[in-house]
Amino acid sequence: PALTKVGKRRIGTISGKGCTKKTKVFLTDIANVLDPKTKKYSKAKIKAVLENPANRHFIRRNIMTKGSVIDTEKGKAKVTSRPGQDGTVNAVLVA
Repeated sequence: PALTKVGKRRIGTISGKGCTKKTKVFLTDIANVLDPKTKKYSKAKIKAVLENPANRHFIRRNIMTKGSVIDTEKGKAKVTSRPGQDGTVNAVLVA
């Protein structure tokens, strides 16, 4: 597992079956945040991980997975992508 953490951006690529490549994010401090009211994406700086349903110990270590709630400049946002496999952190603002 990549265990994507908050920090200066560091990515890597691995090769899969059938000449495919996956981009893994090991560290990142930027997220693509969707505002559901205006339907616009914007980049926001990640401050910390607030909740993570995958593992309660991931909160202390600032590890992001799909479904975790992060604190950004825009406010609280829920991660909708799989950073360890997609290569980006996409999130939706939570009211």
